[in-house]
Amino acid sequence: MSESLLTVSAKEVSSKFGFYTDEAMQRPVGVQRHGVTRVVMLSLREYERLKRRDRQVIRTEDLDEETIEAILSAEPGERSREAGRRLADPDAG
Repeated sequence: MSESLLTVSAKEVSSKFGFYTDEAMQRPVGVQRHGVTRVVMLSLREYERLKRRDRQVIRTEDLDEETIEAILSAEPGERSREAGRRLADPDAG
């Protein structure tokens, strides 16, 4: 499941529940309340895949090329860069 999250209001989901459960079979559906995504609907297959992965140790040689490329091209966020600067120069605080 690599498609982006479809976000809809809780009211919309409640009025078209069958449609959005079918949609969740294809991609995650974020359910919003007051404009904030509170829960995500996803297929049972995807849920079970995530549960297995949660308990799975993966060796680097077992990673697919897409995952390796994502790791190699990842950039640290601003908080990480700031922490790196502090570690490099503790007096700069």
